Amino acid sequence: MRLTRRTLLQHWLVLLGIDPIGLTGPLSGRVADGVSRPVRAVLDPPATTRTLSDTEMQDLVAFAEVLVEGRTLTSAERVYLVEHIEDRIRRHPGHLSTYRTTLSALGRLAGGRMARLGISERLELVAHHRLAFSQVRPGEDLGPFPEEMRTLRTRAVPDLIGGYYGSPAGWAAVGYSSFPGQCGDLTRYVRAEN
Repeated sequence: MRLTRRTLLQHWLVLLGIDPIGLTGPLSGRVADGVSRPVRAVLDPPATTRTLSDTEMQDLVAFAEVLVEGRTLTSAERVYLVEHIEDRIRRHPGHLSTYRTTLSALGRLAGGRMARLGISERLELVAHHRLAFSQVRPGEDLGPFPEEMRTLRTRAVPDLIGGYYGSPAGWAAVGYSSFPGQCGDLTRYVRAEN
């Protein structure tokens, strides 16, 4: 047997538990039977979308508004929530599934889109179904779709609340005049102590 770079690489891949035919077959356009097949691009994105649609984002933010302030947020405050959600999806792909599960549950409970409900209707819906509570009591009846409700309450609710209150808008809501990392009133730091 002649030892070449290719055979060394194939042996190395086998030792790592990787099928070298699976790697080279699609790339070369050939398979084990020698018949030429069309080459599929290895880096093609999957068919499913990896972000929320505009309507999904609107519904998720409409839900978060009730959780964090109990009122319609200003445009600037909404931007922080949108940025948080997009960042979570980008950094932790599992959050997309959490958000979609949450949106599915909200759609069922609301009988449609959450963003189409007025603020008082959203407040009533959240209160009636205990959606603002992130803990699930042992034996608590979560309704006809318990796994979706569990995901909504234990994963999405704390995530959305934390995302908002970790933003400058959230810090301002609790009385801080400057966000960490941003310069505040310099006289506070340079004047003599009394």
